[in-house]
Amino acid sequence: MTKKVLLLGTAWQPDYWESDKEAPYPKTQYTDIPEWDEMSKSCPLPGVGRYIKQKDKDFSSNKFVYLKIMGMRFDPSTKQPYFDFETVAKSKTESRRLEGKLGGIYKKLFSAIDFEKLTGILRDLGEEPPDEWRGLAEAKEETIGWVDYVGKYFLEIEDKILSNNEFEDRVAVLLNALGFQVNQKGHKIPGEYPDGIASFGDDHAIVYDCKNTQYFMPSAADERAIKKYLDDEKKIRSERNISCAFIAKSFKGEGRKDIYYLPINSLLYLLYKKVFLGSKFTLSPLKKIFDNLISFGKETIDKEWIDR
Repeated sequence: MTKKVLLLGTAWQPDYWESDKEAPYPKTQYTDIPEWDEMSKSCPLPGVGRYIKQKDKDFSSNKFVYLKIMGMRFDPSTKQPYFDFETVAKSKTESRRLEGKLGGIYKKLFSAIDFEKLTGILRDLGEEPPDEWRGLAEAKEETIGWVDYVGKYFLEIEDKILSNNEFEDRVAVLLNALGFQVNQKGHKIPGEYPDGIASFGDDHAIVYDCKNTQYFMPSAADERAIKKYLDDEKKIRSERNISCAFIAKSFKGEGRKDIYYLPINSLLYLLYKKVFLGSKFTLSPLKKIFDNLISFGKETIDKEWIDR
């Protein structure tokens, strides 16, 4: 796994990060960090505590703090995350200056950023991170996470900036690698078609449309289009169980009962399961997932694809 740093933000108190404690994040979910499983198993990890502006409180002029993340847990019923941390050292840079260097995806209350990316930003700010803090990342350099089983070509679907056509092509290859029978359409043929149809088993198929973006939320036009694609495919395909889905880097919210959401990260994790399980792997659990409208995330994958 690429070395990660946990970025945390708060406007709770002006000196919040300067004493050891467990930080709760109410009304959020741990799943907002795709690398949660690997990071939680790799503690202690390097972290950064930022002071931010939130509602009527603005502590963004306070200096950010280097942290040691001792543990990461979540409430099983609410999925609310908790981060146990120890203070390493206070920086000499205002939090808002660091915030200005971070991209939008890293300005959330909590997120994970590549260690090398962050240290590059810190160099630009004239920061010299403490040796103790650096050592937390270097000590984990040899840690093997599930993404290491997947391969660069597929990981780039989530991480690299790809053209829309390249994104569609790699998604089709990923689905094929998982064992689907893929009929790719999209940019391959002229006309109004879904990006592809992925069939599995004897009587199941997914009509899918690719969205090369983070935090995708379908518009009314997107929904009308995929429902039309679904209706068209039902007229010409033999499977009795045909569903429709969007495939995107990530989504806002959960899918609907008639439109499924398939995040790239979940498909990549399923590919890891296929590598890990070998000949025991099958796509059969998808029938239960689709028929019962179960959310397709790591938690579901771990429950449904186990080494029996």
